[in-house]
Amino acid sequence: MTYTPTHLSLQGLIVWMLLSKENKNYYKEHRWEYIVICLFAMFPDIDLFFGSHRSYTHSLIIPTFIIFSMLIIEKVNKDVNLIDTPTKRIVRFVKLVSLMWLIHIFLDLSWGPLLLFWPVDPNLYDLSIYLRFENASWLFFPLTLVGIIPDWTIYSLSEGQQIYFINLSQEQRQAIYGDYIDLYIAQFTLHVILFVVWFIVFVIPAFKRKSKKEKPDKKRFNLVFKTFWGRLKRHLTLLGLFVIFVGLLLGPIVGNDKEMKYNVSSRYRSTQTIFDPTLGVIIESKTHASTTVKFSSAMDLIKYNASVMLTNNNTFINFFTDFDNLTQVYYAGNITYNQLLSSYFSLVNQTKQESYFELRFIHEEVLNGTTLVFNATEETTIIYLITLVDEWNLTESYIYNAKITISYVMNRDIAQIEGGILDGIGVAMIVADQILAHLQNKKKPKQPT
Repeated sequence: MTYTPTHLSLQGLIVWMLLSKENKNYYKEHRWEYIVICLFAMFPDIDLFFGSHRSYTHSLIIPTFIIFSMLIIEKVNKDVNLIDTPTKRIVRFVKLVSLMWLIHIFLDLSWGPLLLFWPVDPNLYDLSIYLRFENASWLFFPLTLVGIIPDWTIYSLSEGQQIYFINLSQEQRQAIYGDYIDLYIAQFTLHVILFVVWFIVFVIPAFKRKSKKEKPDKKRFNLVFKTFWGRLKRHLTLLGLFVIFVGLLLGPIVGNDKEMKYNVSSRYRSTQTIFDPTLGVIIESKTHASTTVKFSSAMDLIKYNASVMLTNNNTFINFFTDFDNLTQVYYAGNITYNQLLSSYFSLVNQTKQESYFELRFIHEEVLNGTTLVFNATEETTIIYLITLVDEWNLTESYIYNAKITISYVMNRDIAQIEGGILDGIGVAMIVADQILAHLQNKKKPKQPT
């Protein structure tokens, strides 16, 4: 998460450096207008007020489309060629606001999942960058740099949003974080310095009225480079390059099949003080992803049988609610161990009857366990999985590890196609813009030698 003052100051400084000399001179005379544009650096975070942070207003597609629309208006409306007409001011204002929007998204990119490509792609993407070092000295340094390792993690819409605490309900936040949430402000001095620089550069001069000083022209580059750079920095060409980048990001850069793994482990226990021979997991099957669930458990001197069951929501909740109530009665000393076992087996048998899938393992079979594969779906589905010990040597206690590994393979064939389409659009924009530049140059009257 990039903090609000940093968005305001850093983006304001970045966009100022990207402005043309003509626009810089304009905003030096209209500083309050540029300050208002800087305030829009915070606009994408408006989704905070709707309990859906880092989602729809954090898509690259929307501000890119707005900038493209403004460029079309510039081509159609000739008034925008003048620096201070109403149309020019509005178009320039919207373009810079959209640019602030784009930079905001890039600053947020490595701070948690974002809905980067909505409405083209409904998944959230999280970019992690690692510096990989080899544990070997290089010159005077104790480590040797191997390279920069990018890693993309993909989340479904509901899963990705639940990662960020703002999107949780009040009850969920209090249950997880308590009454207070402390957010560590990394590099606090850097954030303060950036804001102070922004305030000095833009806000303080807005209260002063300085006379415009003519600056001498700098030496120009040779004609070939000047022509090349003039054509390259055309707005439609730059936007085309950015659209190509977004297309590559949506497609081949992230990759085709993306696998993610999660481990859930617990202990099957039956002792005189602790009785918990169960492990239950609620799994969200992601859209456009094949889901694999691997179950296995340890085995030692005491042999036991285990069952894996798939149930519906009510059966899952009822089983663990009844099981918790049963163990609380036992811990309170109101029933004997044999009564506990009798009630437990009755509860297990009832749950098996209500389950739509059951697989039983005999003794050493629990070491290998089982692998359940769920095909990709168009909508998110919930899988309720119960694993438990249903038979063992009742005269002895045991404590064994049980583990469930959940793997998602995101099939991104559709995203690859959509990325290719965006790349084609970007190339078409660049070609069209360069043709227009060539035709405009041909129409210009030649300067007398």
